[in-house]
Amino acid sequence: MSMEEPSLAVRPRPAPFFLRRTFLRRFTPVASLAAVGLVALLLSGNLLLPLERLVTLEGAMGTNSDFFNDDRVRELLFRHHMRVQVTRQGSRESATGDLGSFDFVFPSGQPAAELVIQRQRAERKHNSEHRPFVTPIVLATYREYAETLRDAGVATPQATFGFGRPYFYDLNMGGFLDLVRAQKSWDDLNGRAHGVTNGNKVLAQTTDLCTSNGAATYLGLVSYLTHGRVPTSEQDAVDFATEIKPLLRDQGLPADAPETYFVPEGRGIAPIMVIYEHQYLAHQLRHRERSGELDDDRVLLYPSTAFLTQPKFVALNKDADELGKLLVTDRGLRRRALELGFRVLNPDAMASSEQLSGFLAKRRVPEPFPATDTRAVLPDVPLLETMISVVGDCPSVVPK
Repeated sequence: MSMEEPSLAVRPRPAPFFLRRTFLRRFTPVASLAAVGLVALLLSGNLLLPLERLVTLEGAMGTNSDFFNDDRVRELLFRHHMRVQVTRQGSRESATGDLGSFDFVFPSGQPAAELVIQRQRAERKHNSEHRPFVTPIVLATYREYAETLRDAGVATPQATFGFGRPYFYDLNMGGFLDLVRAQKSWDDLNGRAHGVTNGNKVLAQTTDLCTSNGAATYLGLVSYLTHGRVPTSEQDAVDFATEIKPLLRDQGLPADAPETYFVPEGRGIAPIMVIYEHQYLAHQLRHRERSGELDDDRVLLYPSTAFLTQPKFVALNKDADELGKLLVTDRGLRRRALELGFRVLNPDAMASSEQLSGFLAKRRVPEPFPATDTRAVLPDVPLLETMISVVGDCPSVVPK
């Protein structure tokens, strides 16, 4: 009897899971995407960002918070391993409040910055100063109010070639203040001819004088135009302030009041609002980008006697000093400042209006021309503080 050898069926060994078709179909696109991302990180230099020390800086400021709250600025700072957290308050409030929790202060003008510097020196604490950009004080209004002032002989349209109607007007500040002194209303000026029915008195609204650099700057401008000079003594400052106080009545809107100019309710709240030029230009740039058109309703009045505010970044420690240097030297941050309407300074601290002019032209936004032949001068900080105290009934904060 013959014995047959058993037959064994040999099955092929299954392929590893990572070589199976179903796995490859699902994994290959994911792996490709990851590879593309890795290459992008390598090319951008951001691969090691998560491993770098991220410095978080706390800053107090007014309208300059528009810059640091911008998403693009945050992205650019993150590439430098920095994050900025902003406390928004009036520049003078920032300069006179408790600085203990802040790494830097960025007032919108020189007087408030000088208050910070004086305090730091008195306490023998670190500070350094940087000036990345400037922006003029302007009077923002609506077209029908500007045309009413034009009929009154105090506003003259600037030429805006290729844009049809004007978006900027030169304002005879002497004539404008005469209307304020006379307590003329918009109805007195026949505003109805341009669709204005408003019995309120003609004046320029500011933010709170006790906290705001813009309001303090406008006070200084009004005083300079009224007296032809700055005060030279404490008594001078008191007398000047007492005389102009009626011209600054009904002031004291909240620190974020300029934002009301860009909403429909603004016409009723403040027909003329003191703001910074960059706020208006940034609004028109955004409006053009979103709709392809300019905001035709809102225009600016440029005082015949101009004042160019000089924001100062005051670093209170070494990390903040590095941030200040970046604001002045980093090309991306300087470019973004232009896109937000600021007049970026050259490294020699001279204004670079040519850059703003070219930038606006490329985006078909009209270019304003502030007065350059006549400029107001602010009083020294102690005397300006005296005037603020008299007009706004604010406590004096000048260091002893």
